[in-house]
Amino acid sequence: MPTLCRTAATISRFLHPLHQSREDNINENWTEALTSKLSARYSRVRVKASHEIEKMAYAANTGRICLEHLHIHPIRFFLTYTQQVAEDVDSVTEDFIAIHFLRDMASITNAPIIFTSFIVSNAFESSSSLVGIIGTHYSSQLSNQMFSILGSLNVLRVPADFLSNVGSGVKDFFYEPIQGLVHGPEEFLTGLEAGTFSLARGVVVAFVRGAADVTYLLSDNLATLTSDETFIGERNLYQKQLMYTKSDQRTVHDTLAIAGTTVARGFQSAASGIIAQPRVHFSRQGASGLVIGAGLGIFGALVKPVVGLGDAAVVVMNHGLEATTTTSLKNNKRLRRALPTAPTKSDTKTKLVCYDEMSAKIQQQVTKGETVDDVYLGHILTRHHLIIASDKYLWIIENESVEPKCISWGEIAYFEAGHSGMKIDVFGTQGTQSHLIRMRQNDLSSLRELLTLKLDQSSLVGTSFSDLQGIKGDQSGYIFGSLNIPVELEVLDDEEGIIQSCHDRINLLGSFMPHYFHDLDQEAWRIINSFTQLFYGLSSRRCVVAGLINATNESIQIKSTSMVEGGSPCHVIHTIEYDTNNAVLHPGGVLMCVGWGAVPNSIQTGRVMISIETNSFACSLADSISHTSSVEALTGYKVGFLEKSFDESGWWAKYWMLLQADDSNKEFDFHE
Repeated sequence: MPTLCRTAATISRFLHPLHQSREDNINENWTEALTSKLSARYSRVRVKASHEIEKMAYAANTGRICLEHLHIHPIRFFLTYTQQVAEDVDSVTEDFIAIHFLRDMASITNAPIIFTSFIVSNAFESSSSLVGIIGTHYSSQLSNQMFSILGSLNVLRVPADFLSNVGSGVKDFFYEPIQGLVHGPEEFLTGLEAGTFSLARGVVVAFVRGAADVTYLLSDNLATLTSDETFIGERNLYQKQLMYTKSDQRTVHDTLAIAGTTVARGFQSAASGIIAQPRVHFSRQGASGLVIGAGLGIFGALVKPVVGLGDAAVVVMNHGLEATTTTSLKNNKRLRRALPTAPTKSDTKTKLVCYDEMSAKIQQQVTKGETVDDVYLGHILTRHHLIIASDKYLWIIENESVEPKCISWGEIAYFEAGHSGMKIDVFGTQGTQSHLIRMRQNDLSSLRELLTLKLDQSSLVGTSFSDLQGIKGDQSGYIFGSLNIPVELEVLDDEEGIIQSCHDRINLLGSFMPHYFHDLDQEAWRIINSFTQLFYGLSSRRCVVAGLINATNESIQIKSTSMVEGGSPCHVIHTIEYDTNNAVLHPGGVLMCVGWGAVPNSIQTGRVMISIETNSFACSLADSISHTSSVEALTGYKVGFLEKSFDESGWWAKYWMLLQADDSNKEFDFHE
């Protein structure tokens, strides 16, 4: 009861001011004063956020990017890293052999690094936040692949590759026969053969690759021990250049040239180091450096040739491995099946025919048991010959002959039917050579249809041409290339002198002369004969001479003559029927283009290709028959080759082209 009374008294005192009347002298502005007091006390912020927090909050809420769809594709690359000599290593530490060994053992070769794709949709983030998310995506994957990178160390790569290659061979040795046994006994034997072959391949590849890796590691360490900074730098630069070139496109000749270059560089550096090393160390350390440099020079003279031989062995072994893994050992693919083609007036169409045992046997002959990438097109069988047309060759097999005669389609100059058979002119080193295939008249039409599968007779030019348009003198009977006979020259000018002297002689020639073609062909061969004797040995260069004869009644505009590949400008030599000011080749005129390449080395092959563009045709002419040359004539014109001669070693090429008007009324109709 007393407690209740005290509580009531307290409430009464709290509410007492509200119960006071207006008459009492009470401050009327007490509410305003209370509000001002509270505002003055709590308006000041006592705790302030840091500048970094404010910056993060601002960046998170401003400058955002709206991405409807962001897709970063997977990334895969191979990491190769080789440590180089550190610049801040003192001379005392550098003398320890263990330092060099540990440095080179940390090298990484072809470490595979794979990043998965990053995909996000309807994202609304700031640029900094988005970069952080993407960075976390890739950094987490990189940390998961550290063991794979460590496995690519040069020290661990040799045993790892050996086990990998042998392991795959062992797996195929058991897996292939089991898979074949599921289908039948014959497939079991096929699988057993494939498995045994894979096992043998794995063992051989493992040993060769291991030997290449060990040889490279030893050569690298031996090169470091020479302490010749110039030799080490040139070797590393050369290795990088080889790495950047496409090794899968190297031929055996290119690989041997690279190997020979590395050996030569080793011997050359060994000889020069005997003098250079004492001089360099003497300039740095005085008399004591002279003794050290002499010792390093003698040591380098013994070691550097070994390094060159080791690098050459690595290049040859790697080429063998790449050739093995990129052909039948790695890609067990099925080559194209042959389907006969039917020529039509529009495009070449494929037709299906019934199985013929003779055609099947011929297909095996063309593809050599499906080991050669060629296609059988058709054949005819005469009394004395079996003639086959494939995608690459014309095969002529006589009844008494064992070896077939294969003629590339690009080597055929002309074909013409006669009373005794079909005459086929083939380009050779010394002009065209005629081959007469004797057959009956009823077989000529079949052979003509077979040849037209790959040849367009309207663009072919025979050697018995006469009454050429634009040519004022009679030039019939001359065979271009018949003068291609090497002659030893007693006096040789430089390349510019050879071109200038030939230019002066050809400028005096005209189509009215009786030996016009003979003199032109003689000058073209004189250039090639001079160049082959001027550029020989280690300074050998490829050269191309291309001549154009305007056998039309119209003037031809020469738009451009250029070198697509080569090491020289495209030199243009012309006869008197050429207007130099307007670049116009009048009827009967001749334009000759000459160009040569650079000295072949491990970085460049020194190829040559000349491009000629006119208002009637365009062409690109290469220095070898194995490289693609193309000629495209415009409507109303046709271009035929009078000569396509190539050096057997691939150092020169000689072309003579004949430009004629395309008279459709005089075309030979094969279907009459």
